[in-house]
Amino acid sequence: MPRLPGPSPISLVRRGLVLFGLILRGARLYGYWFWATHGSRFHRRGEAEWIERQRAFARAFVDAANRLRGGLIKIGQVASLRVDVMPDAVTDELARLQDRVEPHPFHEIAARVEAELGSPIEERFDRFEPVPLAAASLGQVHRARATDGRDLAVKVLYPGIERAVAVDLAMTKLALWLFNFVVIAELMPVYRELRDTLLGEMDYIQEGRAAEEIGGSLAREPDLAAHIRVPEIHWDLTSRRVLSMEFLEGSKINDRAAVAAAGVELDDLVVWVTRAFLHMIFRDGFFHCDPHPGNLMVGSDGRIGLVDFGMHRRIAPVVLASVRKNVLASVLRDSDLYAESLVDGGMIQARDVPAAKAIAELSFDPAYYNLTPRELTQIDFGEYFRRMRSHLKGIRSFCVPDGLVMCSRAISLLYGLMAELAPGIRPLDVLGPYVVEFLAGDAAAKGNGDVSRASKTV
Repeated sequence: MPRLPGPSPISLVRRGLVLFGLILRGARLYGYWFWATHGSRFHRRGEAEWIERQRAFARAFVDAANRLRGGLIKIGQVASLRVDVMPDAVTDELARLQDRVEPHPFHEIAARVEAELGSPIEERFDRFEPVPLAAASLGQVHRARATDGRDLAVKVLYPGIERAVAVDLAMTKLALWLFNFVVIAELMPVYRELRDTLLGEMDYIQEGRAAEEIGGSLAREPDLAAHIRVPEIHWDLTSRRVLSMEFLEGSKINDRAAVAAAGVELDDLVVWVTRAFLHMIFRDGFFHCDPHPGNLMVGSDGRIGLVDFGMHRRIAPVVLASVRKNVLASVLRDSDLYAESLVDGGMIQARDVPAAKAIAELSFDPAYYNLTPRELTQIDFGEYFRRMRSHLKGIRSFCVPDGLVMCSRAISLLYGLMAELAPGIRPLDVLGPYVVEFLAGDAAAKGNGDVSRASKTV
């Protein structure tokens, strides 16, 4: 079999050198921080310069990611979520990264499909459109028709992208290992999260299984099934690097003219999308992490097609239970329960329990105290997670489980979707019933009455 096109050894070396240059720049950045904080110059002006240097470093990474593509865009996007370990100036810049790139030449895509499916492309497809529907940093999607007439969307991993990603991950590991000695938080779990995210997104068998699991769960809820659909996976034309799925005809949910032509209310669509994602998060603990308009297609029948399951996460039941306990501890202003919940969820080590209790006692927000049942429904989980990270990021062992990071991302994107497309909706009116059910779940199972006690505490 001929060698697939992809990055040459020379281009990979150049890529590594560019990334090593960024590491050296980061080292100089922390050299400045050490000099400023251990000298007499870190006054207000010095702090402003420190923040600007952080921004400049993050901008340099964004420029390199946009130029080199590959795994760097995904690394930057996931790193932007780690506000527990990354400075705000850095995460704000990284959040600008958009995973939309120029498409690869069709001959590269055809070579990948033929190598994966083991036969010439014309033997498996009657038609395979050379112009992609969408192109991202790791692969692109083409419309096609199978020889038996099935209308498909075929997602193809770029040839040689694994080699570029291997360089990106190696340099990322080196950078985080070096900086692990100069920051408070533990960075190696962040590397493992980045690695697992990238490798998972390059495994289309895993993505197909995730789509089927989520689709099956939504289909079991009649109300959701009537409004949300997930494309069928066609396994006979799927491999680890090629994913063939049912083509869903439709327009992006933010295409207001197309939505109006379908005769459906935009507010209703946004509500059903939000309910579907809350169902995944709070009831299943397994969810699609990327509810942006490009992944939400509105068909002529008014149903919403949910696509692109490459970024998905499962929250372990023990982590969900610890979050439930953490929220109840804040409502009850119980510092012992608060620290216990963090240990249960693997967010801190036992040696940091006294520090966590002290922080809890200082930072319990009156907004979470003495709540009525209705007020419990109005807890904003996105804001709650941000506050928790802000309070605890000074504890060296503090580490937010990967699933919670992506949960926070998904909820934030849902809020953004509402703000853009349905500003008249009160988000907490949609979120509330799921929050109450979530908080009551453990109490109902154990019969301990924590939720009732939380709503009556004085």
